[in-house]
Amino acid sequence: MKRKTFLRLSSLALASPLLDAAGQWTPQQKLKNWAGNIEYSTTNVADPSSISEAQNLIRSMDKLRMLGTRHCFNRIADSKHQLVSTKNLNKVVSLDAKAMTVTVESGIKYGELAPYLHEKGYALQNLASLPHISIGGSCSTATHGSGVNIGNLSTQVRSIELIS
Repeated sequence: MKRKTFLRLSSLALASPLLDAAGQWTPQQKLKNWAGNIEYSTTNVADPSSISEAQNLIRSMDKLRMLGTRHCFNRIADSKHQLVSTKNLNKVVSLDAKAMTVTVESGIKYGELAPYLHEKGYALQNLASLPHISIGGSCSTATHGSGVNIGNLSTQVRSIELIS
């Protein structure tokens, strides 16, 4: 099996128990982290599909927490009020060959970004240990990669755009 196919199938297999037949989170279910050992305190989960939609959601809410792919093993991302998922903010925005940089939305997963970069002749210095980890989630939690002389995953970030 090709590596690219393996990464895509692995991501789908890991996420499938959390999704309904259409691939959407069903609000009636109790939201849990990836391992299933943390149950979130709310079922209020918003899934914006654009930056402007995310901005409108953020501006309209008094209290919220952002979610990556819920791989965290503690309650740092928990909220009893509102959660906002980045799962639909998952695109490559641009690739600048001259600067050797890629601009991505925070919800893109390493298992999606790495094959894209590979097809273009590029790679990341360091990767998350599992393909379903999102770029935004890993950067916001100081997720590590491996290697004594290689920093955590966020050290590969040249700039970040915050929205409000």
